[in-house]
Amino acid sequence: MTTSVKKAFQKCHNNKNHIILDVRTADEWALGIPQAAYCLTLNDLIDKAEEELSKNHHYYVMCQTHVRSTQAIIQLKKMGFTNLYHLAEGYKGWFENDLPREIPHLDNKDIRFQRHHQLKGFGRKAQEKLSNAHILLIGAGGLGSSSALYLAAAGVGQITIVDDDKVSLSNLQRQIIHTTDRIDQLKVDSAKKQLTAINPDITINTLAKRLDIHNALQLIEKADVVIDGSDNLKTRYIVNDFCLKLRKPLVYAAVYQYEAQISVFDFTQAGAPCLRCLFPQTDGFEPANCSTEGVLGVVPGMAGVLQATEAIKLITNVGESLSAKLLVIDLLDNHFKTMKYFKDNQCTHH
Repeated sequence: MTTSVKKAFQKCHNNKNHIILDVRTADEWALGIPQAAYCLTLNDLIDKAEEELSKNHHYYVMCQTHVRSTQAIIQLKKMGFTNLYHLAEGYKGWFENDLPREIPHLDNKDIRFQRHHQLKGFGRKAQEKLSNAHILLIGAGGLGSSSALYLAAAGVGQITIVDDDKVSLSNLQRQIIHTTDRIDQLKVDSAKKQLTAINPDITINTLAKRLDIHNALQLIEKADVVIDGSDNLKTRYIVNDFCLKLRKPLVYAAVYQYEAQISVFDFTQAGAPCLRCLFPQTDGFEPANCSTEGVLGVVPGMAGVLQATEAIKLITNVGESLSAKLLVIDLLDNHFKTMKYFKDNQCTHH
C-alpha cells in the first residue's frame, strides 16, 4: 500500500506502533533522517529484520526515492511482515515537505565500510570477521605495500609487519606505501604511518627484523593468515614450513620483470600441497630477482592486491580461493593462466 509522507508523519508522530523504516545507507543517513525513523539498510534486512523488527508494528518504508524501498517491501513480505506502507516520495519528498528531521548518531564504521555492508554475499558478518582477524605480512616491499594498504582499508583488525630494511629512493618506483620524505627510515615505521593514516582504528604491529627460524614460530602462531611478501627462497621455505606445522593458511606471490604468480597454501585443509610440493627445494639455487633483472612497478602492486584479496576471502570464507592453484600473470601481453597442482607424496615436510 502506498501512502504520502505527510500521512506517514501523522500516523507515526508519537505512536510507537507506527514507524518510519529508512532503508537508505549510512552516508545518506548522515545527512538526515525522518525524526524517530528506524534505520536499516536494504542489505541488512535479511539478517536483521526478524530480530529487530516486530510483525505487530506498522512500517512506512522509504529510501531516497522509491527503488530500494520497493525491494525492501518485497523482501519483508516474504518474511511474513504484513503491515507495510510504501513512501514512494522517499526522503526527497520528506525533505521537500519540510517534515521534522534529525541527524542520527552513527558509528564511523557504518560509513567507512558501507560498500562492504552493501555487498551481497559479504555484508556485516564478513566485515566483523575482518575486524577480528590478525594477518602477518612478511615484507613491506613491492608486494607488501599494496597488500597492506588494501588490508588496512578493508578493516583487518590487526596487521603485523616484519621487515628489516630501510626505504631507499629506488624502492619508490613500486613500493607505494613509502614516500620520498621517508627515505632512510625503517620500512616498517614508514608503512605503519601510512596504514594508520588510512585507518586509525586498527592495530599495526611492527618488527624491524628479518623473519628467520628463531622468530617464525612466535610470529606465525599468532596470525590467522600469513602473507609472504619476501624476496628470497630461504625465507619463503621457512615461512612455508612453519605455516604447515601450525596449520596456518599462507598466501604466496612472486614477481619477475613483467610477470607475477600467486597461490594459496591452505594448510587448514587436510592434504593441502605446500610450497615445496610446487617448487621443490634445490640446494644453492636462488632465482633471478628484481634487484638484478628489474620489474615493472605495477607488477608487484597487482600481485600484492591479489594477495590481499585471497587473504580477505580466506578470513571471510567468501568466494573460492587459489588453494592448490597457481595464477600466472604476464602483463606484457595480458596473459592470465591458472594451473592446478597437487600434494607431492614424496614431500618430506608433510
